[in-house]
Order: sequence, then structure tokens, then C-alpha cells
Amino acid sequence: MGQSHFEQNPSDPPSRLQRSLGLGSAVVVGVSAMVGTGVFAVWQGALERSGRWLVAAVVLAAVVAALNATSTARLAARHPEAGGVYAYGRIYFGRPVGVVAGVVFIIGKTASASAAALTIGLYVWPQHATQVALGAIAIA
Repeated sequence: MGQSHFEQNPSDPPSRLQRSLGLGSAVVVGVSAMVGTGVFAVWQGALERSGRWLVAAVVLAAVVAALNATSTARLAARHPEAGGVYAYGRIYFGRPVGVVAGVVFIIGKTASASAAALTIGLYVWPQHATQVALGAIAIA
């Protein structure tokens, strides 16, 4: 199997960032970050709201997640610098957009971590899910 253009070429000069994920790995990381703990918590509500369309909705969400992860992996390969969405927004649209993208990313990840902690709480001790979630966040 040939080298992916997302992997570092051994003849390239060393950079501060080590690129060790190929496109497939980057897509898997991106999709798993988007799916998160939702797979443990949303099925009942999703089924109640979507009924027979649940499978189609899940497939559509998977396609959107894969496209998002693929585009992010391509941006990371094209711009191998620290900063993620902040850097991509800054490069293409200017610093203000980069700052907004970075802040929104941090808020989204914070909400995601909170939802994951609450899901843990609901599984571990349903009567005190919020307290367990706060404990999980404090430990992390």
C-alpha cells in the first residue's frame, strides 16, 4: 500500500508537529469525536421523534460526520500547524473568524465533555447523575 499524502515524507525536513495519522485514521478520530457518548444516551428520544425514519437519520448523520472529518483531515494536512479550527478560520477568513471558530470549538468540546459526564452519571448512579457528572469532571 502506498504512502498517503497525509503522512509525513521521510525526506521532508523535520517539523515541530509529527504527522502520524493517515486519512483513514483522521476520519475515524473525527467521526468518533462527533458520535461520542450520544450512542449510549439518545436512542429512545431519537426513536420517539423520528419513528421509522431513525435509520435514515442515522445514515445521514454518519455521512455528514464522515464528510466533516474528511474535510478537517484535509485541512490539517494542508496546514500542519497548531491551532486546529482557529488556524483554518484565520488562514482562510482572517483572525476574527479564526477566534470565533476557536471559541465555538472550545464551547462545543466543553458541552460534549459535560454530556459525556452526565451519561456516565446516568449509568453509574441514575438518582444522582448530576453529582456523578460533576465528580467525573472534577477528576478529569
